Amino acid sequence: MSADQLLTALFNAGIAISIGATVLALGMTFTVGQLTAPLRRVGLVVAMVGLSAVVIPAIAWGIAVGLPIKDTYVDGLVLATLGAGSAGAIKAAQLAKRADLPLAVSMVVVLQLVNIVSVPIWAGQVVSGASLSAWDILKSLLELVLIPLIVGLIARARYADHAREWTAGLTKIANIALVIALAAGISVNWQTIVDLFGSWVLVASIVIAAIALALGMLLGRKSAETRTTTGLVSGMRFGSLGLIIIGTQLNGNAGYLGPALVFTLLDFVLPLVLAIEIGRKTAPKTSAAATATTAS
Repeated sequence: MSADQLLTALFNAGIAISIGATVLALGMTFTVGQLTAPLRRVGLVVAMVGLSAVVIPAIAWGIAVGLPIKDTYVDGLVLATLGAGSAGAIKAAQLAKRADLPLAVSMVVVLQLVNIVSVPIWAGQVVSGASLSAWDILKSLLELVLIPLIVGLIARARYADHAREWTAGLTKIANIALVIALAAGISVNWQTIVDLFGSWVLVASIVIAAIALALGMLLGRKSAETRTTTGLVSGMRFGSLGLIIIGTQLNGNAGYLGPALVFTLLDFVLPLVLAIEIGRKTAPKTSAAATATTAS
């Protein structure tokens, strides 16, 4: 196994463990009723679906085409933006602290189901003949979200006395795995990023990610928790679906793969950094409130 293969394996394993542990911990924290309650906010759910599955890919395509970027780079970049509802957004919402975690979980599940219809349609428009099977999307949803969530809910129901202790341990595991994944992901893709420094791909990737975050936050309106959650969920795209299309339908062509990797990595890191910053600003207020309560 080469160094790049090892780093790629560490990145994939780290992301899977981090997200799986986070969702498992959330299953031990909330009830089924709490996790499904956000779906009653029909207007918000419909708006998020429209924004994430239609508006953001269209904006991404417009930005990529409007900048002086090679055609293959444009296609690779846009393919990486098509998938909505990255499970990583659940981890980002947890790190932000000031977020609606049940809403994050519900929206990720809904958006990944919407991907079954929207991603193949978009992919065929971007690159003629490109597509993605429904099973590829469902498998990711099952492995990263639904199975860990169900296991967590069952554990909470049967072992309620231990759930809090297990949740704390799972959160630590998730954070460690995330750090390892980020370090490995940046290391293995560093040369690709450097190679594209002279192009507009980096600029386009940052602009698309920023717009996706901003539009999602606008949907949250006056509620800080909802605003943070919708921003992170809409901003963190499910780039892996684009990478699967490039790998299986386009033979891993470097012209498509390079920009897709750059966007996927940047769009994962930037929302996480934002989430951590939001969490840092929230923590002191929480501590101050706790101190005031203790003093009284």
